Amino acid sequence: MKFGDYIRQKREEHGLTQPEAAARADIEQSYLSKLETGKSYPSEDIFNRLMSAYGIKVEDLCRSVFSGEMDKLREIKEVRAVVLSRQRSEAHLMRGWLLAGLVMLMIGGGMLGLAFSIPDHSIIFKYRSEGVIKNNEPPLTFKFLLAGKPDDEGKTYAERIDFDFKTLHENRGDFYIEKVPNGYRRYSLVDQRRQQSPTPISWHYALGGMFLIGGLACFYIARRWR
Repeated sequence: MKFGDYIRQKREEHGLTQPEAAARADIEQSYLSKLETGKSYPSEDIFNRLMSAYGIKVEDLCRSVFSGEMDKLREIKEVRAVVLSRQRSEAHLMRGWLLAGLVMLMIGGGMLGLAFSIPDHSIIFKYRSEGVIKNNEPPLTFKFLLAGKPDDEGKTYAERIDFDFKTLHENRGDFYIEKVPNGYRRYSLVDQRRQQSPTPISWHYALGGMFLIGGLACFYIARRWR
């Protein structure tokens, strides 16, 4: 609210016309009109007369009138004291918002940094082995058996087949070899997909993002407050 609107409102609350209010404050009606329309601002003496005529407390005035308007009344001692006190309070509050924003940005950045530094185990890799390959046999033995060529003992693909599946959180390439009793197994990659269930670090992304947004909001509030 502007200062002129404030004193006009107070005059109307007291049920006074401009001439009556001007007479009570011992000032010219034309000057009171200028004060109410914002064309002029009072000196300390006129200000005190108006406060007394309307029964206004400076603290109430400062709470109702815009900060920019109060700056135009800073030459008045009582107003200046209240304005300076309010500015110190606002500066303290603004520092609080800035500090809160800085802390939230640090926490959010740290959480996101931690989340990105940990390997993403949400992708799973499925491998399949068709059976145990003897130590003296080549890794592609089951390919040959599937093509119809029996092994050294005359066994066919159907007689040797013994599927085994592995689900891993790391990519070991198109295939990998693993030692087992009586030989080894050749595991081939058959599928890879993203897990539907959340991983142990999934919450880092959400919470870290919330802290970052909260920190930026604190800076925005502090800027707007200023």
